[in-house]
Amino acid sequence: MHKLSPAYRFLLAGFLWSFGGNLVYFFLNFHLEALGFSRQAIGLAQAVVLLSGVAFALPLAYLIPRLGFLRSLHLAFFLTLPAVLLLGLGLLVFPSLALYGLAGALLQGAAAPLLARLVPEGRRVAFFSLQAALTTMSGFFSTLLAGYLSELFGARWVLLFALPFFLLGLPFVWGLPVVEGERRPLRLSRRLFLWLRLLLPQVVIGFGAGLVIPFLNLYLKEKFGLTYGTTGLIFALSSLATGAAMLLQPLLVQRLGRLGAIVFVQALSLPFLAALAWAPWLPLVTLALLIRGALMNAAGPVYAALVMDYLDEEERPGFFLVESALWSLLFAMASALSGMVQGAMGLKAFDYLFGVTLALYALGIALWPWAFRKRVD
Repeated sequence: MHKLSPAYRFLLAGFLWSFGGNLVYFFLNFHLEALGFSRQAIGLAQAVVLLSGVAFALPLAYLIPRLGFLRSLHLAFFLTLPAVLLLGLGLLVFPSLALYGLAGALLQGAAAPLLARLVPEGRRVAFFSLQAALTTMSGFFSTLLAGYLSELFGARWVLLFALPFFLLGLPFVWGLPVVEGERRPLRLSRRLFLWLRLLLPQVVIGFGAGLVIPFLNLYLKEKFGLTYGTTGLIFALSSLATGAAMLLQPLLVQRLGRLGAIVFVQALSLPFLAALAWAPWLPLVTLALLIRGALMNAAGPVYAALVMDYLDEEERPGFFLVESALWSLLFAMASALSGMVQGAMGLKAFDYLFGVTLALYALGIALWPWAFRKRVD
């Protein structure tokens, strides 16, 4: 294990940890449904995970540079274990969701800056794309596994199977030879306008995503009468397609540049979002789901690598935490709103929810050139 370079050890740990995280993410709705939660309560549960990250974003933005990226990463996964255990057992569900959200915020703030330190600047797009592809492709196996585990053991117990994967990943990052460098305090006030400019497209897209993305598994299952296993297979294939698209991003960056690659793939995803919303045939909806997810999410690692050029090192944890917090806040608000609309209108609600999502995605994509219009020294 220790013969691997630190960057590749980090990537392997990320693959295993995301395996567990994707299992929790994909099956949380079904798990809560099996516990007897209403659709509105499920929407609120999704909001709790996200809002806990929002609540701790600024404190962690100041803490992580002082604690160090690697120690922050360790702490994130030590908090994850009891959260998932309690959640899987159906105990203290909402506190467990809040703790899980806190762990996710720590990971969000520490992971990207740590990887940026482990690889040379000229290879960041390639490594960020590879890392994102591996963690996303892990969703293929974890969501597929979740679907079949639910058939064997029932939806009530599936989340417990995420725990071994969190544990397996920990040795790969334990004792990484990372030089933490000078731990300078974050000074947000002098860069506030830059941060807001870089964040605006993301949060517009985040609100649109929150209206439908957390409910896609329930939407497909209800609209087409799918089993848990079939739903799991569809979302597993979606993760595989997204991971493959991420691996192709470095080639696209060479032709279009980083900003051009972001705008191109996300704009290309919009017709497939419309097909996902309103096409009446399952094969076409499945294909649209695969392509939309692949295109929309493939831009993520390119965005992360591009943002690094605009920020000082001590800013990076705080920026990614604030980005995650703002995304999560609007995503959570949209999820709770969507749950209420669904409760009132049933399946018909998705006709309107997808329409608003499509409009917000288009607006967010149009804002990217403005956000990155000027490089800051």
